[in-house]
Amino acid sequence: MIYISVAIVTVFLTFLIRKAAIKKAILDIPNHRSSHQTPVPRGGGLAIVIAFYGGLLILCFLHSVEKPLCFALLSALPVAVIGMLDDIADISSAKRFLVQVCSAALALFFLEVSWQVAIFALLLIVWFTNLFNFLDGIDGYVSTEAIFIGLGGYIVTGDVVAALLAAAVAGFLPFNWQKASIFMGDVGSTFIGFVVGILFVWHARTFHEALLWLLLTAPFWFDATYTLLRRLFNGEKITEAHRKHLFQRAVIGGLSHRSVTLFLLAVDLLIFLAVVLYGNHLIPIFALVLLLLFVIAYRIEQKVPFNA
Repeated sequence: MIYISVAIVTVFLTFLIRKAAIKKAILDIPNHRSSHQTPVPRGGGLAIVIAFYGGLLILCFLHSVEKPLCFALLSALPVAVIGMLDDIADISSAKRFLVQVCSAALALFFLEVSWQVAIFALLLIVWFTNLFNFLDGIDGYVSTEAIFIGLGGYIVTGDVVAALLAAAVAGFLPFNWQKASIFMGDVGSTFIGFVVGILFVWHARTFHEALLWLLLTAPFWFDATYTLLRRLFNGEKITEAHRKHLFQRAVIGGLSHRSVTLFLLAVDLLIFLAVVLYGNHLIPIFALVLLLLFVIAYRIEQKVPFNA
């Protein structure tokens, strides 16, 4: 019942935020990096943040979520705030990065992560925060991935926070599906990435669990990492906007936003099925998933070359 209520709250809030964004001209104006042609209201991710925290407070009050995880998730609030400010008026990447690092450090303090893995865990959370932001470029893409990770994470771990994330984003997806009537903006994409990063760290207490979360999130971190490394090797300025992510080049190659998003979902479901059926053999599954993703990257490269 909590999850249905959270999804309904997201729907209601998204409707209100969309009206306010149009009235205040908080719009995503198309540029050379954009995959849309007309201005679209942004900042809809604020509905996800509010609905998620509302549900989280109830779950924490009911003692369904452990206190360290509750406080760690509250550490995502500054990330959402700076993301919202960036949606309204551009904030420098340095300031946003500083807030993300401080918030990640605070989350790790609550999670009581050992110093041996603290730096790696901090980098992981910050990387997930930004890669979800990088890949928020076509209709329904980040929303679909977040719902999958949330539901998949809940099924394999029983974590109610993962289910809560899926519910909060599910209420937003109808507004964000092609053709999107509102974008989640930085407030939504960075918040979702931060939460996923926290869940990753929280559950990756063994090598097996770490592999599990790497598999559940594989399409996203692969695309972001693959593209970043390619740009670095090309000597490109990685802080500049671009349209070289795999999903962007797939759209440039002629696929619709809907087709690319549904293909992402198909890959996600294939990975999930492998995890469920062969959960004791995650290393070979991980190797096969990497091979699959490299094959997909190769096919996209043939259609739309990286330096085209």
